[in-house]
This record gives sequence, C-alpha cells and structure tokens, in this order.
Amino acid sequence: MNGFQQKLAKSAMQTGSFSLLTLRASVGLFLLCLVGCSTIPFEADPKGDFRGLESDAVLADFSAKVGTEFELLESVVFKFFTKGFTGLGYLSVNPAEESYALSCMTPTGVSIFGLQGRGEDVEPLFVPPQMEKHQDKIFAAIGADLRRVYLDWLPPADAEVKVKKDRMIFKADGSEWIFSGLNRRLTEKRFSRGWKTDAIATYYNYEELDGKLYPKGVVLYNKRFHYRIIFHVKEIYSLQDSE
Repeated sequence: MNGFQQKLAKSAMQTGSFSLLTLRASVGLFLLCLVGCSTIPFEADPKGDFRGLESDAVLADFSAKVGTEFELLESVVFKFFTKGFTGLGYLSVNPAEESYALSCMTPTGVSIFGLQGRGEDVEPLFVPPQMEKHQDKIFAAIGADLRRVYLDWLPPADAEVKVKKDRMIFKADGSEWIFSGLNRRLTEKRFSRGWKTDAIATYYNYEELDGKLYPKGVVLYNKRFHYRIIFHVKEIYSLQDSE
C-alpha cells in the first residue's frame, strides 16, 4: 500500500491538468456547500422517458459502456456528524479481485484518511482522530459502501423491475438500482435493512474515457452511521481496454 500512497502524493504535488490552487478552492467550496447548504453540489441529468423500454436493453447498454476497473484522483469531502475534513483522494478499484483502496491526503501530502478492502474484509490504513472511538464500525461501513458503489454496477438477473415514466428501478437483496436521465444511466443506489434505508449513493455527470463511462461526481450518504462523502473526480485512469 506504500506504493499506492506514493502515487497519490506524487499526483498531489504535480502541476498537471489542474492546479493545487484550483483543487484547494474546489474542495473548500464543497465543504461550504456541505456544511451550510442542503443542496447537492452537482446537477442532475435532464429527465428521460422509460415507458415502453425493455429492462434487459437498458442494462445491456449500460453494462457495455460503464468502466469497472480504474483509478481516480479526486477531491473528497467527508462529514461525520458535525465533524469533517476535505482532502485529495486516490481511489483504486479492481473488480476481478473484488478489491478497492481509498487514500486521502492534504494537497501537501499529509495523510488524513485511508482504507483498503477485498471482498467483505476491510483494513483501516489511517484513522483520523474524530473516528478513532468508533473506527471498527465506521470503517466496516465505509468499506461496505465503497464496495457496493464501485464494484456492483448492475442488479442480478432475477431482480424485481419497476418501470416509471422517468426511471427504471431494480430491486434485489435489500438494494435498489435506479436508472434515469436521457441517457438511461445508473443515477442512484439504495441499500436497506428490512424497511429501513441504511445508505444512498447518487451518481452524477458521467464522462467518457477510452470508450468507457465514469461518474465524475458521487455522493454517498450513510443514514445509519451519519456520515456523508462527496467525491469529485479530477482525473480518471482507466485500467481496462475499450470494447
């Protein structure tokens, strides 16, 4: 994992396609929105029309386009109850190994948060002081959320399907995959225990790179553990070939 953190630190110190000044300003703006506003700092796609569409066709189209193996350089805003932090994050996702890793640093390279996971196993790498008291439960929850958000793009074949005018909803195993927008992409996922919703993830502003789509914005809200994470992607590194 040292190499992973070194790669993040190297990216943090480079002056490539965006400046550190721009990054600091953007994550600061996100924190202000998160603390002082109730609105989400991304715009939702225009509504689409799902009437008369076949669910298999919607899933097949999205499956062929979405990128599943990648690394992301992004600004991260994390809020836990009334406490929080902002940082420069590096997220790595490998679906073949069911693994992921997230490391966050300040723009000067100081670690503020980190974890990695494979399957259902989660390993904290750096725990901020405000999470130390509940780190086992919080990191397990964050790891589970990251796994469901970035390693589980499509519902199972036996999922229940509900078609509404402006969306298509798939339900299975306590999760919902919601497709909406003019381009009929995955825009929301909900994770529940019984009748109670544990967490909600929303996806925004898909961008194409090398023939694959990646959401440039993700907002993850865990209602059970009272934290919210906002990811705003700055750079995408695709690790799979376009078809």
